[in-house]
Amino acid sequence: MLGVLIKAYTIIIFSIIIDENWNANNPRPYPNQKYYAVEWEEQDFYKNIYGQWILRPKRKTDSELKETIREQYWEVLNVKKEKANI
Repeated sequence: MLGVLIKAYTIIIFSIIIDENWNANNPRPYPNQKYYAVEWEEQDFYKNIYGQWILRPKRKTDSELKETIREQYWEVLNVKKEKANI
C-alpha cells in the first residue's frame, strides 16, 4: 500500500514540475490555470499588427526567472527572423 502511495505522489509531483516548466517555456497572456513558478500577465505582452501576442523584451517587475525566460524567448524569435530573411 505504501509503495502505491509513493508512486502516486511521485507521478503527481513530476506532472506538476512538467506543467510548470511548460508554462515557463510557452508564455501566453491568458493561462488556463494558476501557475506558481511563473505567472504571466496581460501586461507582459503586446499585440503586433497581426493580432498575435508577443512577449515584451523587458519589464521592470520581472523576477530573475522571468528575465531569463524573456531572454531565451527573444533569442529564439531573433533566430527565426534571421532564418526568414536568408
